[in-house]
Amino acid sequence: MTEFDSQTVGLADGRKIVIRSARESDAEALQEHFKILFLDGEGMIREPDEGAQSKDEYKLWMKRHLDDPRNLLLIADFEGMIVGTLDFTIAKGRRCAHWGTFGMGVRPGWRSCGIGNALLTCLLEWAVSVPEIEKVTLAVRADNYRAIALYKKHGFVQSGCLKDYLKMQDGTYIDDLTMEIFVRS
Repeated sequence: MTEFDSQTVGLADGRKIVIRSARESDAEALQEHFKILFLDGEGMIREPDEGAQSKDEYKLWMKRHLDDPRNLLLIADFEGMIVGTLDFTIAKGRRCAHWGTFGMGVRPGWRSCGIGNALLTCLLEWAVSVPEIEKVTLAVRADNYRAIALYKKHGFVQSGCLKDYLKMQDGTYIDDLTMEIFVRS
């Protein structure tokens, strides 16, 4: 199981959250959190009805994160409510096992107050402590300017672009950017 020591973090608005590893008992709350993120749609790749999964599917997804010490599933907790998540998964295969990718989501109404920054800081500090991890990668919609600015602030650089990756309901296209940071010299 991934070792991550919980951290209490003060937000820009004075509230405090706890960044902690997910527990199996979080499955139902995670399901609700992701439902809210998908319905909001900001920064999401999939449509709202594509994100719905059963509690058992969330438990299985969580188990894969919890069973591999090179994976990480973080929760930003405010008084028992999940307000943000970050999941990191190591790449498959021995030739790719030196890097992994992550996804992050912050609940509407909780954005722009420091949760994403706190989650990302925790991920990078943890990645440095895992000797096998050399590089952290991500994919982000090219129109998600706040997220891109946050990633650049932490030292991520753009490493690729998938042109017209997403086709929106109105017929417009959005690129998907890949970004990365080396956590080892």
